Amino acid sequence: MLFKALTELIINQIKTDTVRRGPLRLQTLVLSFFLFAFFGVGCSQKITSKDILKEEIISLSDEYLRLHQQASGGITRISYHDSLEFVYAYGYNGQDRVEALHGDELFIAASITKTFLAVCILQQMEEKLLALDDKVANYIDKDILKKLTLYKGRSYENELTIAHLLRHQSGIVDYLNKGVVHLNGLNTTPNRNYTLKERLDYAIRIGENSAVNTPGKYHYSNTNYILLGIIAEQLEQKAISQIFEERIIRPLGLANTSLHPENNSLEKMFRGYFEDRELTRFTMEFNKENPAGGILTNVDDLVIFGRAVFNGKLFKYDETLKKMLDFEGGYGLGVMQFEKSRKTGRVIGHSGFDPGYTSYLIYLEDVDACIVTVINQSELRVEMPAFLVVKIVAAFKKYL
Repeated sequence: MLFKALTELIINQIKTDTVRRGPLRLQTLVLSFFLFAFFGVGCSQKITSKDILKEEIISLSDEYLRLHQQASGGITRISYHDSLEFVYAYGYNGQDRVEALHGDELFIAASITKTFLAVCILQQMEEKLLALDDKVANYIDKDILKKLTLYKGRSYENELTIAHLLRHQSGIVDYLNKGVVHLNGLNTTPNRNYTLKERLDYAIRIGENSAVNTPGKYHYSNTNYILLGIIAEQLEQKAISQIFEERIIRPLGLANTSLHPENNSLEKMFRGYFEDRELTRFTMEFNKENPAGGILTNVDDLVIFGRAVFNGKLFKYDETLKKMLDFEGGYGLGVMQFEKSRKTGRVIGHSGFDPGYTSYLIYLEDVDACIVTVINQSELRVEMPAFLVVKIVAAFKKYL
């Protein structure tokens, strides 16, 4: 009877949909392992490896926050075969550490937006609005491309293709990471929005006559996805946020996702920081209509999106997903491959890093598991941002 009662207590604690840090955490974890190892067979409700996996992920999330003292909180969302579904919100929504996180807060998912845009471009390909081997010069002024692709005295505007942009193989400089666009915006016009043309103008000023290599070689650049956004808008004569809305957000019912969020979204956001400077409003305003990094969303919507993309539900043809997941040097068409193992298959998705937030959307291909993590800090030691994702993937390999 004692073991049955303990087991039921632990099962009820573990199977709560949204779990937060509490005094029972250590006891629950220890007793889970004890009962699973020694008494599982005799209990009326057997603790499974999935229950233990859940507890390990919760413990890892707590450890992640302890290692990132600059962050006030984080959210971890797990979706595995519809049999292990939970959100774990840990810490606080803000460095004042007054309001506990709930797990449904909104945040800017930064470069995860690139996967959204890649889906739209590939849908346009399916509709024969464009082809991956189309020359970018068919859509973007050649004089602009000449300035952006000039490398060691020669320009490559006639060689550049749509696929080069999707794969970050254009050789074009990254207008964000080489310049001081964020800092200038924050210090001068923190509530300003930027058009795609203005972003491209920044790229021309920063990257004119200074491409980093020739087309066909990998170099990560946000400018690639600004150009793709301009092309997508040109093809449909619609704002890129509307294209996202019609092709992805509305069909999937992503009620908390937008590329052009209303100002009242601010009160629902996870407050983001660079060191101790709050950047929540700045990052939202700076990223409106930004197809390279501006999607506002939450962890639940990202799981829905991730599952839909990587199960091919957003494409008409299986071949389209194969094209998307044809990786060269770890990058496909708007998707990263982080690793590949016998137990999980390919570990794919995208990272997101923007002032105030560090986030990951991960999909374990062979076990149909989706992982989303976010913390509200962008000033992190280089080796730290992927810590939690790496540990969670290792936990999946260990228990499943």
